[in-house]
Amino acid sequence: MEATARGNEPKTLQNIAYISILDSADLEFLLWDLQDAIAAYARLSGTALPRPVDLGTDDASSVADGIVFAVEDALDGEAMTVVEQTLDCLGGAETRVYVAVQAAYGSAEKAHVVVGRLREACEHRGLSWCGGITVCTGAGIAALRRSPRMGLLRRPFSEAMDKLVGAVRMGCSVKHAQRLGDGNAEDVDTDGMVYAEPALPAPIWRVAMKYLSSRSYI
Repeated sequence: MEATARGNEPKTLQNIAYISILDSADLEFLLWDLQDAIAAYARLSGTALPRPVDLGTDDASSVADGIVFAVEDALDGEAMTVVEQTLDCLGGAETRVYVAVQAAYGSAEKAHVVVGRLREACEHRGLSWCGGITVCTGAGIAALRRSPRMGLLRRPFSEAMDKLVGAVRMGCSVKHAQRLGDGNAEDVDTDGMVYAEPALPAPIWRVAMKYLSSRSYI
């Protein structure tokens, strides 16, 4: 509970590590989308842009005051071990931990389990769990990279991502950022997660993703 309370205290993040647990175009897209939006809002507001850091360097773990994981909802034991080893490298309890989860279309059950494990791992180490987003898209979301950010296909995920952007920029939990920004904190669940689904029915969504992928949009 103490770690969660710390996550409710705004803090300007100077150095952020962005980590995809799997070699996945979809997870890389989620991290790219997040960083692109953070940069855009920094330019609009005239504020400093947090510096991306690589935890593989000798001193990065001690200077990273924020970390964003991108994971799939099928997080196996080996992948969880990578997450835990990464958390063990962090310099202190003030580090804010966020996550972007890719889940199956219309099914968030496995994502709930993954998020619970991640939150428990953070709280066990006294780190500040700050929540994140779950996109229930199934595979292929990287095909949206060149689609309009607020177009029909991408808009639900962009709106969810903006909530994560706000939290990272404020250096606090997603739920607390919504409260501070007069947003809708009721959309954030008890684990601090925002869920987004496609605006299209499953058959049409899958056809659209297949078409965009075939057009080399990845």
